[in-house]
Order: sequence, then C-alpha cells, then structure tokens
Amino acid sequence: QLYGLWSTFLILYLPATSFCSPKRVNGILGESVVLPLDSGMMFKSITWSAPSLPRLVVEDERYRGRVRLYGRTYSLEISNLTMTDEGKYEAEKNLIGHNKYSCGYPLSIYKRLSEPEIRVHPVMAGNGTCNVTFTCSAGERARHLTYTWTRPAGGAVLSTEESLLVQHRQGDKDLPITCTATNPVSNSSASASPKVACEGEGPLSYCRAKGILVLGVLGTLLAGILTVHVLAAREQTRP
Repeated sequence: QLYGLWSTFLILYLPATSFCSPKRVNGILGESVVLPLDSGMMFKSITWSAPSLPRLVVEDERYRGRVRLYGRTYSLEISNLTMTDEGKYEAEKNLIGHNKYSCGYPLSIYKRLSEPEIRVHPVMAGNGTCNVTFTCSAGERARHLTYTWTRPAGGAVLSTEESLLVQHRQGDKDLPITCTATNPVSNSSASASPKVACEGEGPLSYCRAKGILVLGVLGTLLAGILTVHVLAAREQTRP
C-alpha cells in the first residue's frame, strides 16, 4: 500500500513536457530572422538550443554578436544569416508548477533573388516563321525555386517550366513575355521580346541578316558560274 501511494506521488509531481507543432521559419541570406516564441504562459526560465547553439550565452564563434532575445517576448533573433545557420532550433520553457513546454523551429535559409537572366535561341522555320526558345535562370539553386511565364506581365500563365517555346511570324506585333522567378522569400522578373529575338531592333534583324547571308551565298555562286562561262568563251574565241 505504501508503494502504491509513493507511485501516485511520483506521477503527480514528475514534471510533464508539452510540445507545440514545429514552426517552420524561412530566413534570407545576410539578413535577420526572428524565431517567434509564444509568451502567453507564465515561466521561470527559457533555454534556446540548436546543434551549434548550445545555449543563449553562445560559445560558437559563428553566432558571436549575432544572437539576442527579441523584445519582451523572449523570441530569438539571429542577424547576418549564413547558410550554415540552417537547422532545427528549440526553445524550452520551465513553467510554473515544474512543467515544461518545448517548441521546435526548423530554419531554412534562402537567397533574395536578383533579376533573372533570359537566354534567347531563335530558329527560322520557313515561311517567315521563327521559333524562339527562351530560358530563364535566376542564378540560384533549384531547391524551392519556381518559374512562371506570362504574357503580358502579370497576365495569363503560359508555362511553369524553366524554358518557353514561342512561335513568331515576321511582321507580327510586339508581344513581350515575362519570366518571374520565385522562392519562399522573394521573387523577381525579367522580360524579353519574340519580335526583337527574330527581327531585331535595328535595320539588320535576325531574319534579314539570314536573308542577306543567303543572297550573298547565291550571289557568290552566280558570279563564279558567270566567270567560268566567260573564261570558257574566251578560250573558244582564241585563234
């Protein structure tokens, strides 16, 4: 009977730990991020930890001068983020009444996107038709990076692939297309023109330049044939 009472006493007074659902946080490379802590419960102490952040009084040189408690919420702020800051952080509260509350924060770091580059590859298909392949590149690792092609900018979505094939006929009006690169923390856009890609901006366009090249080749062949005939005629007229 005494054993049973002692067991009941242990069950009643052993500290219990409750857990929150993991709170995923995205940070931007070189900028600051706040891991938000729910401060609604009364507590005696709070401990922040991570694989390379053993406690708030940080010994790891990577965090020196970059970590502080944020305002009165005891949230954790990390500044000048680096890619090595990625990982799971955890906050543990020692609550009134010997209970504990633990919450995990998986932190992912992304680069703020700059204006994407659009590479252009036009191919003549005959009958004044030009097929242009546009390829968009944001210069960022592909993880969680998406591309959206629209025409006009912000209009109907043409494709969500990295490349887009557009058909243009000589003389069609200019209908630029826009590529928007997006990751979890930013987006950036750039535009290109199928008309400019196929016809160019100046008097010597792609189509015209190709036509001039063909005419040049034909002219050279014709001149060679005429030269051969003239020389042959001269040989025949000689005494």
